[in-house]
Amino acid sequence: MTDLALDPMACRDLSFLVVEDHEFQRRCVSQLLTSMGAAAVHGAEDGQAALRLITDGEHPVDIVICDVNMPGMDGMEFIRHWSERGDPSSLIVMSAIEPELLATVANMALAYQARLLGVAAKPVTAAKLIPLVDQHRLKMAQKPAESLFSFQELTHAWTGDEFECWFEPQVSLATGALRSMCSVPRWRHPTQGVLLPERFMPSLQARGLGDDFAWLQLQHATAQCRRWQREGAAPLVSIALAFASLTDVKLAPRIQHIAQGEGVDPRSMVLHVDESVLAGPDLAKVLENLARLRLLGFGLAVDDFGKGAMEVDRLSLAPFTELRIRSAFVAGADCDESARAGLAVALEAAHRLKVRAVATGIGSTQEWNLLHGWGCSFGEGPFIAAPMAATAVARWSNRWQAGRGMPA
Repeated sequence: MTDLALDPMACRDLSFLVVEDHEFQRRCVSQLLTSMGAAAVHGAEDGQAALRLITDGEHPVDIVICDVNMPGMDGMEFIRHWSERGDPSSLIVMSAIEPELLATVANMALAYQARLLGVAAKPVTAAKLIPLVDQHRLKMAQKPAESLFSFQELTHAWTGDEFECWFEPQVSLATGALRSMCSVPRWRHPTQGVLLPERFMPSLQARGLGDDFAWLQLQHATAQCRRWQREGAAPLVSIALAFASLTDVKLAPRIQHIAQGEGVDPRSMVLHVDESVLAGPDLAKVLENLARLRLLGFGLAVDDFGKGAMEVDRLSLAPFTELRIRSAFVAGADCDESARAGLAVALEAAHRLKVRAVATGIGSTQEWNLLHGWGCSFGEGPFIAAPMAATAVARWSNRWQAGRGMPA
Protein backbone atom coordinates (compact mmCIF):
# COMPACT_ATOMS: atom_id res chain seq x y z
CA MET A 1 0.00 0.00 0.00
CA THR A 2 1.42 3.42 -0.93
CA ASP A 3 1.32 6.53 1.20
CA LEU A 4 -1.40 7.84 -1.16
CA ALA A 5 -3.74 5.65 0.86
CA LEU A 6 -3.64 8.42 3.45
CA ASP A 7 -5.92 10.46 1.19
CA PRO A 8 -6.01 9.68 -2.55
CA MET A 9 -7.60 13.05 -3.35
CA ALA A 10 -5.80 15.27 -0.83
CA CYS A 11 -5.13 17.98 -3.45
CA ARG A 12 -8.64 18.09 -4.93
CA ASP A 13 -9.75 21.53 -6.17
CA LEU A 14 -6.27 23.05 -5.62
CA SER A 15 -3.89 24.49 -8.23
CA PHE A 16 -0.11 24.17 -7.83
CA LEU A 17 3.05 25.72 -9.24
CA VAL A 18 6.19 23.54 -9.05
CA VAL A 19 9.40 25.61 -9.28
CA GLU A 20 12.24 23.15 -9.93
CA ASP A 21 15.15 23.39 -12.36
CA HIS A 22 15.59 19.63 -12.78
CA GLU A 23 13.04 18.57 -15.41
CA PHE A 24 12.72 14.96 -14.22
CA GLN A 25 12.17 15.97 -10.60
CA ARG A 26 9.71 18.67 -11.67
CA ARG A 27 7.77 16.11 -13.67
CA CYS A 28 7.77 13.61 -10.79
CA VAL A 29 6.33 16.16 -8.34
CA SER A 30 3.77 17.27 -10.93
CA GLN A 31 2.65 13.69 -11.56
CA LEU A 32 2.39 13.08 -7.81
CA LEU A 33 0.16 16.13 -7.38
CA THR A 34 -2.01 15.09 -10.33
CA SER A 35 -2.42 11.61 -8.83
CA MET A 36 -3.56 13.30 -5.62
CA GLY A 37 -6.38 15.05 -7.48
CA ALA A 38 -4.86 18.50 -8.11
CA ALA A 39 -7.10 20.69 -10.28
CA ALA A 40 -4.09 22.09 -12.16
CA VAL A 41 -0.30 21.76 -11.92
CA HIS A 42 1.99 24.33 -13.57
CA GLY A 43 5.76 24.08 -13.82
CA ALA A 44 8.64 26.56 -13.95
CA GLU A 45 12.37 25.91 -14.32
CA ASP A 46 13.48 28.84 -12.11
CA GLY A 47 12.20 31.80 -10.13
CA GLN A 48 12.05 34.14 -13.11
CA ALA A 49 9.83 31.76 -15.09
CA ALA A 50 7.66 31.28 -12.01
CA LEU A 51 7.13 35.02 -11.58
CA ARG A 52 6.18 35.37 -15.26
CA LEU A 53 3.61 32.60 -14.93
CA ILE A 54 2.11 34.01 -11.74
CA THR A 55 1.85 37.56 -13.10
CA ASP A 56 0.30 36.66 -16.48
CA GLY A 57 -3.10 36.38 -14.78
CA GLU A 58 -4.04 33.18 -16.61
CA HIS A 59 -2.68 30.67 -14.09
CA PRO A 60 -4.28 31.11 -10.62
CA VAL A 61 -2.21 29.21 -8.05
CA ASP A 62 -3.18 28.05 -4.57
CA ILE A 63 0.14 26.53 -3.48
CA VAL A 64 3.70 27.11 -4.75
CA ILE A 65 6.20 24.27 -4.20
CA CYS A 66 9.65 25.79 -4.66
CA ASP A 67 13.17 24.37 -4.73
CA VAL A 68 15.97 26.43 -3.16
CA ASN A 69 19.11 25.77 -5.18
CA MET A 70 18.47 26.66 -8.85
CA PRO A 71 20.50 28.41 -11.58
CA GLY A 72 19.22 31.80 -12.70
CA MET A 73 16.85 33.14 -10.06
CA ASP A 74 17.12 30.74 -7.13
CA GLY A 75 14.40 29.91 -4.64
CA MET A 76 15.42 32.52 -2.08
CA GLU A 77 15.33 35.38 -4.59
CA PHE A 78 12.02 34.12 -5.95
CA ILE A 79 10.51 34.06 -2.45
CA ARG A 80 11.65 37.67 -1.91
CA HIS A 81 10.11 38.96 -5.15
CA TRP A 82 7.00 36.83 -4.75
CA SER A 83 6.42 38.02 -1.17
CA GLU A 84 6.86 41.66 -2.16
CA ARG A 85 3.97 41.23 -4.61
CA GLY A 86 1.70 40.27 -1.69
CA ASP A 87 0.64 37.13 -3.54
CA PRO A 88 -2.09 35.22 -1.62
CA SER A 89 -0.78 31.75 -2.55
CA SER A 90 0.68 29.43 0.08
CA LEU A 91 4.30 28.22 -0.06
CA ILE A 92 6.05 24.88 0.46
CA VAL A 93 9.86 24.92 0.32
CA MET A 94 11.47 21.71 -0.94
CA SER A 95 15.17 20.93 -1.15
CA ALA A 96 17.91 18.35 -0.67
CA ILE A 97 20.09 20.80 1.31
CA GLU A 98 20.98 20.05 4.91
CA PRO A 99 18.16 20.48 7.45
CA GLU A 100 19.79 23.43 9.27
CA LEU A 101 20.12 25.44 6.05
CA LEU A 102 16.59 24.49 4.99
CA ALA A 103 15.34 25.78 8.35
CA THR A 104 17.12 29.08 7.72
CA VAL A 105 15.42 29.43 4.33
CA ALA A 106 12.07 28.72 6.00
CA ASN A 107 12.73 31.42 8.60
CA MET A 108 13.69 33.81 5.79
CA ALA A 109 10.35 33.09 4.06
CA LEU A 110 8.47 33.79 7.29
CA ALA A 111 10.42 37.03 7.73
CA TYR A 112 9.29 38.05 4.23
CA GLN A 113 5.74 37.28 5.43
CA ALA A 114 5.23 34.50 2.91
CA ARG A 115 2.30 32.18 3.65
CA LEU A 116 4.67 29.31 4.48
CA LEU A 117 3.06 25.91 5.06
CA GLY A 118 6.36 24.17 5.82
CA VAL A 119 9.36 22.43 4.26
CA ALA A 120 9.67 19.09 2.48
CA ALA A 121 13.02 17.40 2.12
CA LYS A 122 13.56 15.64 -1.19
CA PRO A 123 12.35 13.23 -2.40
CA VAL A 124 8.86 14.70 -2.07
CA THR A 125 6.18 12.13 -1.26
CA ALA A 126 2.46 12.18 -0.60
CA ALA A 127 3.11 11.48 3.09
CA LYS A 128 5.19 14.70 3.28
CA LEU A 129 2.76 16.81 1.25
CA ILE A 130 -0.59 15.84 2.74
CA PRO A 131 -0.07 17.46 6.20
CA LEU A 132 1.13 20.67 4.47
CA VAL A 133 -1.85 20.73 2.10
CA ASP A 134 -4.12 20.17 5.09
CA GLN A 135 -2.49 23.22 6.70
CA HIS A 136 -3.42 25.27 3.62
CA ARG A 137 -7.06 24.16 3.83
CA LEU A 138 -7.14 24.95 7.55
CA LYS A 139 -5.68 28.43 6.98
CA MET A 140 -8.23 29.14 4.24
CA ALA A 141 -11.10 27.93 6.45
CA GLN A 142 -9.94 30.23 9.26
CA LYS A 143 -9.37 33.19 6.94
CA PRO A 144 -11.71 36.07 7.89
CA ALA A 145 -14.38 36.89 5.34
CA GLU A 146 -13.24 39.33 2.69
CA SER A 147 -14.83 42.75 2.93
CA LEU A 148 -17.20 43.60 0.13
CA PHE A 149 -15.85 45.46 -2.86
CA SER A 150 -17.23 48.98 -3.03
CA PHE A 151 -19.74 50.08 -5.66
CA GLN A 152 -17.04 52.36 -7.09
CA GLU A 153 -14.60 49.42 -7.48
CA LEU A 154 -17.27 47.33 -9.19
CA THR A 155 -18.24 50.18 -11.50
CA HIS A 156 -14.60 50.75 -12.46
CA ALA A 157 -14.21 47.03 -13.21
CA TRP A 158 -17.41 47.06 -15.26
CA THR A 159 -16.51 50.07 -17.38
CA GLY A 160 -12.91 48.87 -17.74
CA ASP A 161 -13.94 45.44 -19.09
CA GLU A 162 -12.19 43.68 -16.21
CA PHE A 163 -14.98 41.12 -15.90
CA GLU A 164 -14.35 38.27 -18.33
CA CYS A 165 -15.76 34.95 -19.49
CA TRP A 166 -13.32 32.09 -19.12
CA PHE A 167 -14.10 28.71 -20.63
CA GLU A 168 -13.82 25.08 -19.52
CA PRO A 169 -13.74 22.47 -22.31
CA GLN A 170 -16.30 19.67 -22.45
CA VAL A 171 -15.46 16.59 -24.53
CA SER A 172 -17.00 13.34 -25.68
CA LEU A 173 -16.02 10.49 -23.37
CA ALA A 174 -16.31 8.08 -26.31
CA THR A 175 -14.01 9.90 -28.75
CA GLY A 176 -12.32 12.74 -26.85
CA ALA A 177 -13.68 15.23 -29.40
CA LEU A 178 -14.36 18.76 -28.18
CA ARG A 179 -18.08 19.32 -27.84
CA SER A 180 -18.62 22.51 -25.85
CA MET A 181 -16.94 25.36 -23.99
CA CYS A 182 -18.57 26.10 -20.65
CA SER A 183 -18.43 29.77 -19.66
CA VAL A 184 -17.38 30.75 -16.13
CA PRO A 185 -16.93 34.31 -14.79
CA ARG A 186 -13.60 35.80 -13.77
CA TRP A 187 -12.46 39.24 -12.67
CA ARG A 188 -9.03 40.29 -13.95
CA HIS A 189 -8.35 42.58 -11.02
CA PRO A 190 -5.58 45.15 -11.64
CA THR A 191 -3.80 44.46 -8.33
CA GLN A 192 -5.16 41.14 -7.03
CA GLY A 193 -4.84 39.06 -10.19
CA VAL A 194 -7.58 36.85 -11.60
CA LEU A 195 -10.38 36.45 -9.05
CA LEU A 196 -12.81 33.54 -8.86
CA PRO A 197 -16.56 34.32 -8.60
CA GLU A 198 -16.74 33.43 -4.91
CA ARG A 199 -14.52 36.46 -4.26
CA PHE A 200 -16.66 39.04 -6.06
CA MET A 201 -20.18 37.67 -6.58
CA PRO A 202 -21.22 38.41 -2.95
CA SER A 203 -20.28 42.07 -3.58
CA LEU A 204 -22.24 42.22 -6.85
CA GLN A 205 -25.27 40.63 -5.24
CA ALA A 206 -25.07 42.86 -2.18
CA ARG A 207 -25.08 45.92 -4.48
CA GLY A 208 -28.07 44.59 -6.41
CA LEU A 209 -25.98 43.89 -9.53
CA GLY A 210 -26.38 40.12 -9.69
CA ASP A 211 -28.87 40.02 -12.56
CA ASP A 212 -27.05 42.75 -14.49
CA PHE A 213 -23.87 40.70 -14.21
CA ALA A 214 -25.69 37.58 -15.46
CA TRP A 215 -26.76 39.54 -18.57
CA LEU A 216 -23.19 40.81 -19.05
CA GLN A 217 -21.82 37.26 -18.93
CA LEU A 218 -24.46 36.04 -21.35
CA GLN A 219 -23.57 38.83 -23.78
CA HIS A 220 -19.84 38.05 -23.52
CA ALA A 221 -20.33 34.31 -23.97
CA THR A 222 -22.58 34.83 -27.01
CA ALA A 223 -20.07 37.21 -28.59
CA GLN A 224 -17.27 34.69 -28.05
CA CYS A 225 -19.41 31.97 -29.65
CA ARG A 226 -19.75 34.17 -32.73
CA ARG A 227 -15.98 34.84 -32.84
CA TRP A 228 -15.17 31.12 -32.73
CA GLN A 229 -17.66 30.44 -35.49
CA ARG A 230 -16.12 33.12 -37.68
CA GLU A 231 -12.70 31.54 -37.09
CA GLY A 232 -14.02 28.22 -38.34
CA ALA A 233 -14.32 26.55 -34.94
CA ALA A 234 -17.76 25.35 -33.99
CA PRO A 235 -17.96 24.24 -30.34
CA LEU A 236 -21.20 24.77 -28.50
CA VAL A 237 -21.02 27.46 -25.83
CA SER A 238 -22.80 26.81 -22.56
CA ILE A 239 -23.53 29.25 -19.75
CA ALA A 240 -25.49 29.30 -16.51
CA LEU A 241 -28.57 31.53 -16.36
CA ALA A 242 -27.51 32.90 -12.98
CA PHE A 243 -30.51 35.15 -12.43
CA ALA A 244 -32.20 35.62 -9.08
CA SER A 245 -35.44 34.47 -10.71
CA LEU A 246 -36.55 32.98 -14.01
CA THR A 247 -40.13 34.23 -13.62
CA ASP A 248 -39.83 37.32 -15.85
CA VAL A 249 -41.71 36.33 -19.02
CA LYS A 250 -39.58 38.81 -21.01
CA LEU A 251 -36.44 36.81 -20.26
CA ALA A 252 -36.62 34.38 -23.20
CA PRO A 253 -37.23 37.09 -25.83
CA ARG A 254 -34.33 39.12 -24.43
CA ILE A 255 -31.98 36.13 -24.64
CA GLN A 256 -33.18 35.56 -28.22
CA HIS A 257 -32.45 39.22 -29.00
CA ILE A 258 -28.86 38.88 -27.73
CA ALA A 259 -28.27 35.79 -29.89
CA GLN A 260 -29.79 37.47 -32.96
CA GLY A 261 -27.73 40.61 -32.37
CA GLU A 262 -24.53 38.55 -32.43
CA GLY A 263 -25.68 36.43 -35.37
CA VAL A 264 -25.52 33.23 -33.31
CA ASP A 265 -27.87 30.31 -33.94
CA PRO A 266 -29.56 29.40 -30.62
CA ARG A 267 -28.73 25.75 -31.39
CA SER A 268 -25.08 26.72 -30.74
CA MET A 269 -25.79 27.48 -27.08
CA VAL A 270 -26.75 25.47 -24.00
CA LEU A 271 -28.28 27.34 -21.06
CA HIS A 272 -27.90 25.91 -17.53
CA VAL A 273 -30.45 26.33 -14.75
CA ASP A 274 -30.40 25.06 -11.19
CA GLU A 275 -32.92 22.32 -10.44
CA SER A 276 -34.29 24.51 -7.63
CA VAL A 277 -35.95 26.83 -10.20
CA LEU A 278 -38.71 24.22 -10.51
CA ALA A 279 -39.53 24.41 -6.81
CA GLY A 280 -40.64 28.07 -6.61
CA PRO A 281 -44.16 29.51 -6.33
CA ASP A 282 -44.26 30.88 -9.92
CA LEU A 283 -43.56 27.58 -11.63
CA ALA A 284 -45.85 28.37 -14.56
CA LYS A 285 -43.76 31.41 -15.58
CA VAL A 286 -40.50 29.46 -15.21
CA LEU A 287 -41.87 26.67 -17.42
CA GLU A 288 -43.06 29.23 -19.98
CA ASN A 289 -39.54 30.68 -20.19
CA LEU A 290 -37.89 27.28 -20.46
CA ALA A 291 -40.35 26.05 -23.07
CA ARG A 292 -39.95 29.23 -25.11
CA LEU A 293 -36.14 28.98 -25.00
CA ARG A 294 -36.31 25.37 -26.12
CA LEU A 295 -38.70 26.28 -28.96
CA LEU A 296 -36.18 28.89 -30.09
CA GLY A 297 -33.55 26.16 -30.34
CA PHE A 298 -31.45 26.71 -27.19
CA GLY A 299 -30.26 23.61 -25.35
CA LEU A 300 -31.31 23.42 -21.71
CA ALA A 301 -29.29 21.77 -18.94
CA VAL A 302 -29.97 20.95 -15.32
CA ASP A 303 -26.91 22.36 -13.56
CA ASP A 304 -25.11 20.76 -10.60
CA PHE A 305 -27.54 17.84 -10.41
CA GLY A 306 -27.36 16.17 -7.03
CA LYS A 307 -27.11 19.31 -4.94
CA GLY A 308 -30.82 19.11 -4.15
CA ALA A 309 -33.28 16.30 -3.59
CA MET A 310 -32.84 14.86 -7.12
CA GLU A 311 -36.57 14.77 -7.86
CA VAL A 312 -36.59 13.32 -11.36
CA ASP A 313 -40.37 13.60 -11.73
CA ARG A 314 -40.15 17.35 -11.15
CA LEU A 315 -37.36 17.71 -13.69
CA SER A 316 -39.53 15.97 -16.27
CA LEU A 317 -41.81 19.04 -16.22
CA ALA A 318 -39.27 21.05 -18.26
CA PRO A 319 -37.81 20.29 -21.72
CA PHE A 320 -34.22 19.68 -20.62
CA THR A 321 -31.71 18.32 -23.11
CA GLU A 322 -28.89 17.44 -20.72
CA LEU A 323 -28.12 16.84 -17.08
CA ARG A 324 -24.87 18.12 -15.57
CA ILE A 325 -23.77 15.80 -12.75
CA ARG A 326 -22.17 17.58 -9.82
CA SER A 327 -18.46 16.99 -9.29
CA ALA A 328 -18.97 15.46 -5.81
CA PHE A 329 -20.45 12.39 -7.54
CA VAL A 330 -17.60 12.23 -10.06
CA ALA A 331 -14.35 12.97 -8.23
CA GLY A 332 -13.11 9.73 -6.70
CA ALA A 333 -16.08 7.67 -7.95
CA ASP A 334 -13.67 4.93 -9.01
CA CYS A 335 -12.72 4.31 -5.36
CA ASP A 336 -15.44 5.99 -3.22
CA GLU A 337 -18.61 3.94 -2.73
CA SER A 338 -20.79 6.91 -1.68
CA ALA A 339 -19.72 8.97 -4.70
CA ARG A 340 -20.30 5.96 -6.95
CA ALA A 341 -23.82 5.50 -5.55
CA GLY A 342 -24.66 9.14 -6.23
CA LEU A 343 -23.23 8.86 -9.73
CA ALA A 344 -25.37 5.80 -10.44
CA VAL A 345 -28.51 7.68 -9.35
CA ALA A 346 -27.60 10.67 -11.54
CA LEU A 347 -26.95 8.52 -14.63
CA GLU A 348 -30.21 6.66 -14.08
CA ALA A 349 -32.00 10.02 -13.86
CA ALA A 350 -30.50 11.09 -17.18
CA HIS A 351 -31.64 7.79 -18.70
CA ARG A 352 -35.19 8.22 -17.40
CA LEU A 353 -35.34 11.82 -18.65
CA LYS A 354 -33.88 10.74 -22.02
CA VAL A 355 -31.24 13.51 -21.86
CA ARG A 356 -27.48 13.58 -22.33
CA ALA A 357 -25.39 13.10 -19.18
CA VAL A 358 -22.47 15.48 -18.60
CA ALA A 359 -20.01 14.70 -15.80
CA THR A 360 -18.24 17.66 -14.18
CA GLY A 361 -15.01 17.56 -12.20
CA ILE A 362 -13.33 14.60 -13.94
CA GLY A 363 -9.88 14.38 -12.39
CA SER A 364 -8.31 11.13 -13.57
CA THR A 365 -8.13 8.45 -16.25
CA GLN A 366 -9.89 6.06 -13.88
CA GLU A 367 -12.88 8.41 -13.48
CA TRP A 368 -13.06 8.94 -17.26
CA ASN A 369 -13.07 5.19 -17.93
CA LEU A 370 -15.69 4.51 -15.25
CA LEU A 371 -18.00 7.22 -16.59
CA HIS A 372 -17.61 6.06 -20.17
CA GLY A 373 -18.25 2.47 -19.14
CA TRP A 374 -21.41 3.50 -17.32
CA GLY A 375 -22.77 5.31 -20.38
CA CYS A 376 -22.03 8.95 -19.59
CA SER A 377 -21.88 10.97 -22.83
CA PHE A 378 -19.69 13.97 -22.06
CA GLY A 379 -17.35 15.28 -19.42
CA GLU A 380 -15.31 18.23 -18.19
CA GLY A 381 -12.90 18.78 -15.35
CA PRO A 382 -9.23 19.23 -14.41
CA PHE A 383 -8.17 16.00 -16.15
CA ILE A 384 -9.27 17.62 -19.43
CA ALA A 385 -8.45 21.27 -18.65
CA ALA A 386 -9.01 23.95 -16.03
CA PRO A 387 -11.05 27.02 -17.05
CA MET A 388 -8.98 29.28 -19.29
CA ALA A 389 -9.15 32.69 -20.95
CA ALA A 390 -10.70 32.64 -24.42
CA THR A 391 -7.32 33.55 -25.92
CA ALA A 392 -5.84 30.30 -24.57
CA VAL A 393 -8.48 27.97 -26.02
CA ALA A 394 -6.93 27.51 -29.48
CA ARG A 395 -3.56 26.59 -27.96
CA TRP A 396 -5.19 24.09 -25.60
CA SER A 397 -7.27 22.62 -28.45
CA ASN A 398 -4.18 22.03 -30.59
CA ARG A 399 -2.41 20.25 -27.73
CA TRP A 400 -5.49 18.18 -26.91
CA GLN A 401 -5.98 17.06 -30.51
CA ALA A 402 -2.28 16.28 -30.87
CA GLY A 403 -2.56 14.03 -27.83
CA ARG A 404 -5.58 12.29 -29.40
CA GLY A 405 -7.81 13.67 -26.60
CA MET A 406 -8.19 10.30 -24.89
CA PRO A 407 -6.78 8.74 -21.70
CA ALA A 408 -4.29 5.94 -22.12
